[in-house]
Amino acid sequence: MINLQKEFIEFHDKIKLDNENQILRDKRDILLQKLKENISKDAAVYTTFNQGSYAMGTGVKPEEEDYDIDVGIRFDINCEDYEDPIVPKKWVRDALDGHTKSVKIRRSCVTVTYQKGNEPIYHIDFAIYANNNDDGNMYIAKGKEFSDDSNKFWELSDPLGLIEKIDSKFTEDEDRYQLKRIIRYMKKWKMHNSNFTGNGAPTGIALTVLAYDYFVVSKEYDPYKLKYVYNDFEALRSFVLAIKNSFKLQHNSETGTFYYNIESYLPVEPKNNLFEKMTESQLNILYQEVESMLGKLDEVATKTKKCDACEILVKIFGKDFPITVDKSMVGTSESA
Repeated sequence: MINLQKEFIEFHDKIKLDNENQILRDKRDILLQKLKENISKDAAVYTTFNQGSYAMGTGVKPEEEDYDIDVGIRFDINCEDYEDPIVPKKWVRDALDGHTKSVKIRRSCVTVTYQKGNEPIYHIDFAIYANNNDDGNMYIAKGKEFSDDSNKFWELSDPLGLIEKIDSKFTEDEDRYQLKRIIRYMKKWKMHNSNFTGNGAPTGIALTVLAYDYFVVSKEYDPYKLKYVYNDFEALRSFVLAIKNSFKLQHNSETGTFYYNIESYLPVEPKNNLFEKMTESQLNILYQEVESMLGKLDEVATKTKKCDACEILVKIFGKDFPITVDKSMVGTSESA
């Protein structure tokens, strides 16, 4: 088939959210300085670290605004001494309150949102951890400020361990870079797909862990260039096929209906199923969309003209994917 590596790399460079994104980095640093200056004297000593897609290098520019960074705050506390996990969350919320119109305690973090008019354009999520526990593990504070006690708790967590898992999946840098490109392509597919709504969309971390489990490097050694040449299209197609094959048809005995189910477990604590919150209907939609994506990728593989292949990929990823006009078509009515 035709070689689309140039187009995929151009696409990747257009959608990637670089770790050095200056605006996001500046917003984070301003907030961390404000936290340092304003945090209560009653608060425990803490350290901070980047986490999530920003830290892993798998972030994608949103199609609309509302860029985000995830920051972890490790307090030198034992969670057994703070039965209410909202207490350390308030240390952070109160220190940052008033910096923007919206500083809120959410279930898994404290979120600071920057707005233009009434529309969010950036937000920083601060995840709060207890880092001085008897078992040597780290725990994340869960719960909203006015949640019932049953919905406030400390949960075993290892965000840095996840970053290490992803980074150590491959020893070769270029193999690792292809893995991260594939994760970005899948996130862009999710973002562009209008059939995903609310909790019906697979989370970024779910797509990342699927890649950790099923991604296989696609490359061939070029004896003329004396190096390996990578093929992102084939890596993506084989990965989507692996996702499709990981679904299992299951029967709900209460309703008498069948549905497609997929399970993927976080490889670090809390080791939960990353699809457990999706309904049977949402899982069916996810299966259908994965199957549809695979069908389009299989169709791309049959094309002999780059422009025809790229037009199909635009349907998957949106207008950020470039359309290359074949040289044989330049100057003809087809290229007009």
